[in-house]
Amino acid sequence: MNLHEELVFDLCRLPTEVLCHIFIHCLPQTDYMLPNSKSPPMLLTRICRRWREVAAGMSSLWCRLTMNIDYWNWRQAVFCYDSWLKRTQGRPLSLEITRIKNDTTDLRTLLQPYISQIFSLKVAFDSLRAVAPEILLNDLPGLQELQVDIYCGSRDHDTLSPILTAISRLFTLRSLNFNALDGHGIKCLSHLKLTNINPFKSSPANIINLLQNFPTLSSLNIRVLIDDCLPCEPFTHSTIQLLSIDIIIRGLTHSALTLGRLFDALTLPNLHVLRVEGGSWPCVEDLISHYRHLVR
Repeated sequence: MNLHEELVFDLCRLPTEVLCHIFIHCLPQTDYMLPNSKSPPMLLTRICRRWREVAAGMSSLWCRLTMNIDYWNWRQAVFCYDSWLKRTQGRPLSLEITRIKNDTTDLRTLLQPYISQIFSLKVAFDSLRAVAPEILLNDLPGLQELQVDIYCGSRDHDTLSPILTAISRLFTLRSLNFNALDGHGIKCLSHLKLTNINPFKSSPANIINLLQNFPTLSSLNIRVLIDDCLPCEPFTHSTIQLLSIDIIIRGLTHSALTLGRLFDALTLPNLHVLRVEGGSWPCVEDLISHYRHLVR
């Protein structure tokens, strides 16, 4: 018992710089963290007063957060999330907000003091129950990475239009992951200087449309729907460096023929990385052969 107490005492006396390094390595290896008193970083504040002071003062421990919104315990949730967010001390913030099913006004009010810090946002809406989801996406002056997932029900114009309008005003946005992006969405967002879209599900002809509307793209992850063999207009995209393709075959259409027409139309002079999944091996080999002199 004495040995244990001496060990705890010695740990609590470690220099602040050493504690900071230890605390960083204690964090979960995930993109976001749930507030949990039994896991870092919150656990670190419960060991002793010294550790609490050091951990609470390390803004880098608190810059990744998952928010599971429970409106039944809203007051408790507000206190928990606000306490966490205050510890970020103005640093860039990565947020994940899962399955929003109610009015977003209260959530926006909670986040308002930290809006300018949000660098990366991943948000999921229940399209049948979420009210005014676009409120969360308005006026995010520092946002560069956005993922929007819409679950349940239809993704009709009335649902998507306010969300697209809000996204269209995020002029600092560079990376977009939107599971409901379609031809109308491409046109609505074409003025943004996006460098990454991931993933984008479409026919080959619509992929050409996307590349035409986003000349600044350097990375594109696409799910190609092989359901037609319509010809594609020739197009050169000079900034794409990474292209990832997941082939989805519908009906009896031959994937090699359809993709062949797509890549015959496309010229990608700066392509360095080509990834292909799905489809038949002859189809994949044809693509690799097509760009063998460019890609690794």
